[in-house]
Amino acid sequence: MNSLGDVLTGLLERTRAARRVPALSAAVGRGGEVVWARVAAAPWTAGPTTDGAPADGAPAGGPTAEHAFRIGSITKPMIAVAVLRLVSEGHAALADPIGRHLPDAPAPDATIRHLLTHTSGLQAEFPGPWWERHGGPTWDELAASGVEQLWDPGEQYHYSNPGFAMLGRLVEVVRGASWDKVLRAELWEPLGMTATGRVPVGPHVDGYAVHPDADLVHHEPVPDYRAAGPAGEVWSTPSDLVRFGMWLVGREADRDAGEAVLPLELRRQLAVPRVVVDDAGPAGGPWTTAHGLGVRVRQDGAVRTVGHGGSVPGFTADLRADVTTGAVVAVCGSSTAGFGDGTELLAAFQGDGAAAAGPVPGELRTERQRGPDGLVRAGIAGTWYWGPVPFDVRVDAAGRVDLRSRNSGGRGTLFDVVPGGVHGELRGVDGGYWLGERLRVVEADGAPVTLDVGTFHFTRAPYDSGTAVPGGVDGAGWHRPGRAG
Repeated sequence: MNSLGDVLTGLLERTRAARRVPALSAAVGRGGEVVWARVAAAPWTAGPTTDGAPADGAPAGGPTAEHAFRIGSITKPMIAVAVLRLVSEGHAALADPIGRHLPDAPAPDATIRHLLTHTSGLQAEFPGPWWERHGGPTWDELAASGVEQLWDPGEQYHYSNPGFAMLGRLVEVVRGASWDKVLRAELWEPLGMTATGRVPVGPHVDGYAVHPDADLVHHEPVPDYRAAGPAGEVWSTPSDLVRFGMWLVGREADRDAGEAVLPLELRRQLAVPRVVVDDAGPAGGPWTTAHGLGVRVRQDGAVRTVGHGGSVPGFTADLRADVTTGAVVAVCGSSTAGFGDGTELLAAFQGDGAAAAGPVPGELRTERQRGPDGLVRAGIAGTWYWGPVPFDVRVDAAGRVDLRSRNSGGRGTLFDVVPGGVHGELRGVDGGYWLGERLRVVEADGAPVTLDVGTFHFTRAPYDSGTAVPGGVDGAGWHRPGRAG
């Protein structure tokens, strides 16, 4: 009979292979202890350390469970903790308009609570080129960039990275130190998160885009996010994230240290569901996710978890902590297209054998299929790629554009002309991450070559080097994986 560790390891390895992730690392914990941590990696992967040497104990120079990954938006609940500490000390109140503390902030009337719950009405991304690949603005550039407010504060949920840049700036102004130094002193070091930092503090992996239709890879850049850093710049390991997750639900190893970071009563306030995340739109099915103060609250059947997901080019991550049992899972991958989430691993860890033995999501390899003739003739209909991730565009008889990820559970939004809108520009009018955001078609020689969707760059082929891909393309182009790549 297989041990629990064998079950988890097998599930991790199958998921990595099925999702074609170069390296997939995971950890689980309960009762204040990380009880299992493993990495599954393609044979060609290597895990460089900060000095470029292979890590001790790495099989054939490959990554170990101690290698760090970029965790993207899992940075946000850490920023939320720093903000709640300010509130607990009387430096600010959740009901304060952010303009009271940051006079030059976009949307100065939005409160700190609005920013933490993504109800400020601010646009999803930073103005300018795709910031996750191109790099982020300075604070002065952000303040002057014309960040758009799509709705009045409190009107509805709309995920906003600029909102968390503002919260990070608040932490810096009050503390008189950079947000990452504040997190190191106030959160990471007290909780023993020694492998976590704004830049890698130890061995780390490279991030890749994996071609959806071929066994080819493309290195992803790691630009400086500057003022955008609080939205998603941190590196960490699954074990460190599990320590953070156990603390979130009051199951940390050192109770005194945990209480000194933030009392359990206030941690529970982070996880109160305050706004529904209804990305499916009015025509969608039942919602399963809400947002608290910087954390996501998920309801998967009878299991309620708190945590967050994260993605930046080259990396995706997921953190989930069961609020009832205290069981925690964290998973980090080194592929832009992602690996799914930590649901199956958490279920296996908690003893749901059916979930552990169930099918692993299929690989993301796709066939380029043309849509019906009428849609192909519509000019922009057909397949587009957000990096390596395929999306399908369909145009209905009224000229509305449906942009939808081909991957299960992916992003999708319906775009249309809006009254008083800019000529040649559509806006998201129903469902999905890009609700309210703009879609602009970029043409060359009279033909569409790119779509700019909320600053994200879509091309007809994955990272088409013939277009102005923000952050540039790998000098080797799409190439066979290996150390020389």
